Amino acid sequence: MDGGTGSQARLAAVAEWLASLRHGLVIADVAWETAMSDLRLLAVNYVVRRQLEALEATVVLAGSGFGHLAVGFVRPALDELLWTAWVTDLPKAVAHELLLDMGQYDAVRSLVAQRDFVGDQVMQQLWYPVAFLDTAADRENELKGGLKKRGEALGWGKRVSPPADWVAEQTGRGPLYRYLHSATSRSLHFSMGEVMRHGWGEPGGVLTTLQSEFRSNRADFALYQLPQLFLETLLKCDSLHGWAGVDFDVADEEQARQFLTVSERLAACGAVPLVDAREWNLGPEGPVGY
Repeated sequence: MDGGTGSQARLAAVAEWLASLRHGLVIADVAWETAMSDLRLLAVNYVVRRQLEALEATVVLAGSGFGHLAVGFVRPALDELLWTAWVTDLPKAVAHELLLDMGQYDAVRSLVAQRDFVGDQVMQQLWYPVAFLDTAADRENELKGGLKKRGEALGWGKRVSPPADWVAEQTGRGPLYRYLHSATSRSLHFSMGEVMRHGWGEPGGVLTTLQSEFRSNRADFALYQLPQLFLETLLKCDSLHGWAGVDFDVADEEQARQFLTVSERLAACGAVPLVDAREWNLGPEGPVGY
């Protein structure tokens, strides 16, 4: 894992790379009529913007000593890469209708869940008429049935939405999914494995969940993975960029050279593994005994 100077060098390289990237990357608004004819464009616009902001937030967190928390940004970026890669290759009409149904289902499902939690009286205070809520509940069931039919037609089975591992296999990214999913799920949900990873100590002593080297490794892992996922997502949906309001173009040769230089500097920082050998009591000389 990176330690001390290496981590600081990586953080500086990512920050410099982001600053250079911002000079050439434009994320503009999307025309309403354009997006409503192909929702992939709205998805691409949002995904590129969200991943860029997550990267910038990671730099802020890492600079404040909380970069290990940014591992939670990796899972959304992974899912976004898988989904944009898949729907980009689907026929336009098929992708649009699928995304439309998914978006509407997510919306009404959240609305129905809120109604179930707070009750009709509170919902009416929030301006929701009962008749509107009843219609939303009916629409939820309708959309759920429609998505299951789409699942049968598109190959993921009788489920409302395709499993992430299925989407990964469709895009040829099964190994990437299995690798990153093992890290990111534990960062987003309760995981005893993650609890034990954070507990460092020796028999007869104490356990600490504040191990600076481990936290540094997690920050480095996020700083390594997020730029890669962002670039791969950006490249995969390149055919939709123009219509999606996304453009990446350096103004002159000097800016092009600068971006190439900072990209090479970032690449020179090297890869960061998910699992540190010291978690398994392994060191450069072999097993570490107690």
